[in-house]
Amino acid sequence: MPSEKIREMIAVYPEKGKLPCAVAHYIAASLNLDPIEVGRVATKTGTKIYQCQLGLFGYGRKGKSEYKITSRKVNVDQEVLDLIKAQVTDGRISCARLWEIADSQGIMRNEAGNAADSLGIKVTPCQLGAF
Repeated sequence: MPSEKIREMIAVYPEKGKLPCAVAHYIAASLNLDPIEVGRVATKTGTKIYQCQLGLFGYGRKGKSEYKITSRKVNVDQEVLDLIKAQVTDGRISCARLWEIADSQGIMRNEAGNAADSLGIKVTPCQLGAF
């Protein structure tokens, strides 16, 4: 059963009760599952997802400026900004779409997150269901 295997893989991560976004995605890829399945099991087991690959959360204490790593100055080409803007619906863009843009344009995912943040665009939904 996939959820049991996900639980096992989460349990071997050294930081109990926490799982980085990248590790959650690794688990999903290893099991050939949609990342939301890992996110659901993480939620059920009380495991907190942290270190969002877009830089949106999980980098310190919640409520402190270092909690997220967006809002930092990054320089991305206007073409990237235009691609992001073109994918916005109701002021939002999905995490998956930002990943696609970052990967296709050869920029880091946190740079795409910063670019969206600088444009005032809300990122949702998260592939893991974290937001």
